[in-house]
Amino acid sequence: MWFENLFRKSRRPSFPPKNIFVGLIGGVGDLVLAAPSVAALKKKFPEASICFGVGPPPFYSAIKNDPHIDRFETPFAYNVWKKRERRAVERKKAEEFDLTLLLDNPDRDWWKAKKHLIDIYAERCGVSLETRRPAMYLSREDEAQGDAILRRLGIAREDKLIVLAPEARSKKESKEWPHSHFTRLIETIHKERCVKMIAFVSPSDLREYPGTAVVKDPIGAAAAVIRRADLFIGLDNGLTHIAGRFDGRIVSIHIGFPAECCGVLSPNATVIAHEPFCRPDSIPVEEVYEKVDGLL
Repeated sequence: MWFENLFRKSRRPSFPPKNIFVGLIGGVGDLVLAAPSVAALKKKFPEASICFGVGPPPFYSAIKNDPHIDRFETPFAYNVWKKRERRAVERKKAEEFDLTLLLDNPDRDWWKAKKHLIDIYAERCGVSLETRRPAMYLSREDEAQGDAILRRLGIAREDKLIVLAPEARSKKESKEWPHSHFTRLIETIHKERCVKMIAFVSPSDLREYPGTAVVKDPIGAAAAVIRRADLFIGLDNGLTHIAGRFDGRIVSIHIGFPAECCGVLSPNATVIAHEPFCRPDSIPVEEVYEKVDGLL
């Protein structure tokens, strides 16, 4: 058997491709920024079947309703920093797919090219984007769960609602605004405005955010509530990029990588950013509140 495998002819891919594999094991923000490229890929090759390799929930949950994806491979994982492992994945996928696109950045200096992630993904897919906005698709279940959250918290349609996303999934020490700054911001807003606030956090975040309702529901339900919000306040995280999908007002406290590389993309977003990789506490509460107050 090993002798037969040695001399077996490699599979010759079809063009235009009949089946395409797209792999991305980045965060939720990466996935919604890559979604427009998947849509453009489907438009470019309408007869092709697209399989998307993605990590488990909440990552899979961020793209599971995408109508441009025919099937998923989840959980999908490999070491994105190892060239040998990346090539091995590409060879393995080439046995089944005509085109394999691994979208994760291959090195940690990706940001030095000064290109936004949404453009990097488009280049790797060989497509042009009609609009530079993230994409996420909500199901009826997502909408129903979002409505249930609002009912549970007693938030009516006429209430002014602020949604906060104060947590970063990774690189917390360099991307998260201090918890004490968030609590002071919440206190200041309540002193000056009659609003209701929801803070969406992960199940592992045990911190309190006094003056808000802390919610740990699934990401689809969170997205449905974000769409309803009068104002969204977040960091460089997945929920902030999801907020960019909708037309609501956004204040993004962007800390870490340069905003030009991974900042929220929305005409309704106000991005507060100092120097890349600045100390998180260098952005004062007063600066953020000034932007928030101007949008309420």
